Amino acid sequence: MPAEVQSYDKPVFREREALTEALSAGAVSAVAGLFVSAVQNSLQRHQSGALGIFSRTGSTIALFTLVGASFAFTDAYVSNFRRKSDGISGAAGGCASGLVAGAAVRSIPVMAGSCAGLATLIGTFQEAGSSLFNRANAFPAPAPKIDESDPLRGSTQQRRATFYKQATNEQ
Repeated sequence: MPAEVQSYDKPVFREREALTEALSAGAVSAVAGLFVSAVQNSLQRHQSGALGIFSRTGSTIALFTLVGASFAFTDAYVSNFRRKSDGISGAAGGCASGLVAGAAVRSIPVMAGSCAGLATLIGTFQEAGSSLFNRANAFPAPAPKIDESDPLRGSTQQRRATFYKQATNEQ
């Protein structure tokens, strides 16, 4: 009896709140930027002390915040506009965040390269299933149903019973 093939239907589109996602991602990115700024501050020699996190390397916090928020907003906005959540919306978000990162360097070629690079990276990742692990084995196929009329079933049970010494009541 062949095993049943499990079908993977595409999920139903769910509209996303672009502004809420942007604020949430911006806050998380700001915390990451604060951490990176603290590491940068601790590795530099200066007289600013702990406030150097904000005065000397504070632009790192702003950059991380803007990159994260621009990605989340653009990704959600494009998904809502297209009524699909796929790699194209991720690529648009990656391009937007690459433009922001390139603008921090004040170079149009860096903006274009960051846009293309992040769009390719994130778009491919989302189109491939948004997982670093193989999704094919995430949902294993159900076990085939046991056929009680199978002639091998009795011999299998008998071998199993003798292997575990359950069949012998002689002691």
